[in-house]
Amino acid sequence: MELLPEGTTNNHEVTLDDQHRINEFSTLMTHFDRLNEILKHLHLEKEQIDDVSLELELVDDDEIVDYLIGGETPETLSNENSSALINDGCFVKLKQSQVMSLLEERNNYLIKEIDKTNSKISSLNENLSSLKSTLYAKFGNSINLER
Repeated sequence: MELLPEGTTNNHEVTLDDQHRINEFSTLMTHFDRLNEILKHLHLEKEQIDDVSLELELVDDDEIVDYLIGGETPETLSNENSSALINDGCFVKLKQSQVMSLLEERNNYLIKEIDKTNSKISSLNENLSSLKSTLYAKFGNSINLER
């Protein structure tokens, strides 16, 4: 929390509605940060799948390759209680064509999740902007809602 500059006083009365708006803003910012973290992981996984797919195109269709099942995924990241969990996975041997199919399915899933997450972030941005303008209109420089 930042203090007001020396010599200035706060002449604004904080009503219960104001406090609810401030609390809502804080909650939405926390959710916004969490969604951005998930989005970052989704993009990273999609990039990794794209890289692996390019490498696997050089392998024969019948060749056996390792495929990771399980492990940390964006789904486990979105679970509030999983932040301290380490999710193990295991490797299985599959034909290159099967792995390519599985990677394509995962890639399609990730594209949908990225779109959904971007949509949620956009909606949150609108709510945050509205709250921010309302709070700044009432409190002016007496409140700091910037990072």
